[in-house]
Amino acid sequence: MKKTIRNALDDGIKTLSSNNITDARLDADLLLEHVLGVDKVYIIINGNELIAEEKYNIYNDLISQRAEGKPLQYIIGYQEFMGLTFKVNENVLIPRQDTEVLVLEAIKYIKENNITNILEIGTGTGCIPISICYNCNGVKATTVDISDEALKIAKENAIINNVADRIQFVRSNLFEDIEENHDFQLFISNPPYIRSNDIGELMIEVKEHEPIGALDGGEDGLYFYREISKEVKNRTKKRSYILYEVGYDQSDEVKKILNALGYTDIKIYKDLAGIDRVVAGAIINKG
Repeated sequence: MKKTIRNALDDGIKTLSSNNITDARLDADLLLEHVLGVDKVYIIINGNELIAEEKYNIYNDLISQRAEGKPLQYIIGYQEFMGLTFKVNENVLIPRQDTEVLVLEAIKYIKENNITNILEIGTGTGCIPISICYNCNGVKATTVDISDEALKIAKENAIINNVADRIQFVRSNLFEDIEENHDFQLFISNPPYIRSNDIGELMIEVKEHEPIGALDGGEDGLYFYREISKEVKNRTKKRSYILYEVGYDQSDEVKKILNALGYTDIKIYKDLAGIDRVVAGAIINKG
């Protein structure tokens, strides 16, 4: 039996719904748009158009992957972030809207303090430094990741978004391969912050598909905040700023870490849901 676009969409919605995919209708529609290379309006207007059997089979395969819990972004290979397009695969975390708050606050710090050189720790897709450089002319970034696979994706994304000439990508375990003498004025990170024991409680599409190393923040979820904050304090010879994305219940603990190390002007910024999402502070190592 030949299938129309509407038949295919209905089949996809039915399969995803029966497998408890929350956004079954949206995901089925986006996968069909991806397979056919059309937009939502085309799907609506041309619902009675017959779909080629080959296209239907490809669509059905992608629907099956989504029904098994594979994230939509890994299936179609990209995610939108800050109005830009980023390639993704299972070597990197999928950029999330919450992280846009971190980027937007960083842009404010950059513009208010005439910052021209930043360092990001743990780049993943590269969405943070790429979005910053795209929106801040003259800013240069260095970004590190311990994963060669992540760095490969991040470099590709920098090329796609036309900022590759302003970003240096370094394979490093935190600060290990970052020169002691530098002139970074702002440090930024969305580090792994899930408590180790909580990893198993995450949604299937996260714990079974996204890289665990980019999620696991140690026993209390705060390991990387401590390590990065200490390194920034020890390396900084002039006034610099640090900005972190934090988990929904971690802002007070991260603030305590910064306070104990002598950071000042500590501020907490909320996301659109009113949840503490970003902790920022200033530091100068007078020693």
